[in-house]
Amino acid sequence: MTIRRGLLAGMFMMTAFGAKAQNPIIQTCFTTDPAPMVHNGRVYLYTGHDEDNADFFWMQEWRVYSSADMVNWTDQGSPLAIEDFSWGDDRAWAPQCIERDGKFYFYVPLHSKLSGTMAIGVAVGDSPTGPFRDAIGKPLADGSWDYIDPTVFIDDDGQAYLYWGNPRVYYVKLNKDMISFDGEVQKIDMTVEGFGKLPNTPLAKDEKRGKTAYTEGPWVMKRNNKYFMLYAAGGIPEHIAYSQADTPVGPWKRMGKIMPLQGTGSFTNHCGVTDFKGHSYFFYHTGWLPKGGGFARSVAVEEFKYNPDGTFPIVNATREGVKPVGTLNPFQRVEAETIAFSEGVKTEQNKRTGVYVSDIHNGDYIKVREVDFSTAGANKPMCFKASLASALRGGTLEVRLDSIGGKQIATLTVGTTGGWENWRTYSADITEKVSGVHDVYFVFKGRKGVKLFNFDWWEISEKQQSDLAGTTRGIYTVPGNEYPRIDKENRAHFRVHAPQCSSMMVDICGKKYPMAKDADGNFTAITDPLVVGFHYYFLNIDGVSVVDPASETFFGCCREAGGIEVPEGKEGDYYRPQQGVAHGQVRSVSYYADSQKAFRRAMVYTPAEYEKGKKRYPVLYLQHGMGEDETGWSNQGCMQHIMDNLIASGECVPMIVVMESGDVKAPFVPRKGYDVNKERDMYGASFYDVILKDLIPMIDKTFRTKTDRNHRAMAGLSWGGHQTFHTVLPNMDKFAYLGTFSGALFGVDVKTCFNGIFSDAKKFNSEMKYMFMGCGSEEHFGTEKMAKELKALGIDVEFYESQGTHHEWLTWRRCFRRFVPHLFK
Repeated sequence: MTIRRGLLAGMFMMTAFGAKAQNPIIQTCFTTDPAPMVHNGRVYLYTGHDEDNADFFWMQEWRVYSSADMVNWTDQGSPLAIEDFSWGDDRAWAPQCIERDGKFYFYVPLHSKLSGTMAIGVAVGDSPTGPFRDAIGKPLADGSWDYIDPTVFIDDDGQAYLYWGNPRVYYVKLNKDMISFDGEVQKIDMTVEGFGKLPNTPLAKDEKRGKTAYTEGPWVMKRNNKYFMLYAAGGIPEHIAYSQADTPVGPWKRMGKIMPLQGTGSFTNHCGVTDFKGHSYFFYHTGWLPKGGGFARSVAVEEFKYNPDGTFPIVNATREGVKPVGTLNPFQRVEAETIAFSEGVKTEQNKRTGVYVSDIHNGDYIKVREVDFSTAGANKPMCFKASLASALRGGTLEVRLDSIGGKQIATLTVGTTGGWENWRTYSADITEKVSGVHDVYFVFKGRKGVKLFNFDWWEISEKQQSDLAGTTRGIYTVPGNEYPRIDKENRAHFRVHAPQCSSMMVDICGKKYPMAKDADGNFTAITDPLVVGFHYYFLNIDGVSVVDPASETFFGCCREAGGIEVPEGKEGDYYRPQQGVAHGQVRSVSYYADSQKAFRRAMVYTPAEYEKGKKRYPVLYLQHGMGEDETGWSNQGCMQHIMDNLIASGECVPMIVVMESGDVKAPFVPRKGYDVNKERDMYGASFYDVILKDLIPMIDKTFRTKTDRNHRAMAGLSWGGHQTFHTVLPNMDKFAYLGTFSGALFGVDVKTCFNGIFSDAKKFNSEMKYMFMGCGSEEHFGTEKMAKELKALGIDVEFYESQGTHHEWLTWRRCFRRFVPHLFK
């Protein structure tokens, strides 16, 4: 809610005094009617909020700001608004908050739907920044247009007083609960001796108004056993005057002016006073911001010293404001909405993020004062971090010292994060050694005329060499992300920024690793050493299993999953793309399966030379395992790279490879009461008709294939191996090659299975040109046992064992690499 530069003159004025100015102390929106309160080493400033382009005091909410040094003010957002009072509907005017017995009581004026006039409400909260709630569900005082601008004061004897009013002062003695009072509302005796005489203006002729100079906005305080009431006086325009009394209810004696008419651009004024860290401060409001004025005011502050007799001096409005009474520590998270001065930016607030800086455009800046770089580690390599979000192209954030054009010590280049609240932590090295205390400027640059990004927080920290040193980005880590990573010990490193989450784990290779959360909301974990090859993984966030958004996704485990590759050495080059090798294509082919009355999809590999001529090619039908789909072999299995490399080396003939879902994407769940073995045989059985009646005819019609059995092969991994047995062996007239990789056949008698096809070894060997069975040395699917039994029957079958691997993709890549060179020769 900020003032966007509309007038060139206003923009020049801001830039001209911005380097030295401290007033107005809030630039991100119009603020009014300041009410300071000191609590636990901070000043909390409660204000009203003038809406942009208003033509009256149409105010809808109250706001809170806080500071520990009087120059850097943190926007704490709006803890209370008109809609929080069911009985109110407009005019969220001058508030004040006070603490008692650990509770915070927020007194506000607003228009009452009950009386049709103004009323005083009270809200209560457990924190100085709220949230606050209507304490009694009705007005505390109602029934008069005079009922505005409450001020609250607790005397030394514990009695609390609430005052308010325009053009006269009302008061009540509050009960100890601070939300009720006994008896009637009382009136202060408004005498000329007590409050001065109203100047001879048209306003003085209003008999109802009275003759005193008092106008509105009382502020009651006690000092040296004297009671002081400060107030706006003189009608329109207003100055600030004060009166003194020996009791909290008078009689009052006018003492004089504190802030005479100043020409600040606002015809009203409203003050609040507090002591903080041995200094006394006077808050007021002006019309100094661009597009400011009587209905667009802005809070300012001045330091003052009481006269020797304890009375107030004259306080004049200045652009310079006050000097700092502390420094800012950059070596911890600092909210972006902690601002000494700014131009152009606004702030926004929601439940998810809280308050953050928004509406950042090219040329805008934020100034933070008295940043102490000597706090920690100034001579060590440092980096600047910030949480930013952009739904567009982003821009740059320059970090400069002591002026807008000062020494540039860091630059963040911000790209799209996918949304205005999709926060991402950016980091950049600090390129200069910095020590001592400096003002820091965040200067925003990018495309003109468009919003660049949002800004949530920043910090300076020691550069963590160990974060990335000795690790490499995973090959499936999405560009723009640094994690997941792999180190030299084959451990996976994970880091996820999720400040709203309470717990997170990495689920990989059958083990769940708890992730540690740091103060910035980053969750990190390092796994045990992993075996080489491809691994699925998931994140478990607050009890829900999800995919890591920083990883490419793979269909496996019956769902989308993250994937990480622990690289082999050069021995793994056979499944990696190689320079100088012609690359084939993997295309997605949709087709209609008449046997199922539905459209299906197959992935089809064609060799690099396929596009160049009219040659026909043999076909390998290649199936994945349970819980995977037709993309498994090309995504996880790297099939196309294996084929390209084998063809390029002359080890295998060019061929077409077809991969289909096989109807095994969903998990196997046997029906209750049915034989498990029979149920297992039915899992994916619908594919047998599909491949024979729909898929093969479609492939032969769509691609240049050799259609006889001698040029057709089938292979599959795990349950795809089971499907391969059940497709090829009953249909030897259509296939001449068979391969299974960890192929699943349970409890079969090789002498009798498949109608005794293996009982006549001579016949089988004459028809089956090549049969291959492979598995990993660390898995126990019975593959080796079955291969030995087949060999004992005289069946020509090659058995291969992948050393050191389990039921995993590295096993199947190795099997595929061994199998394919034997085809179609």
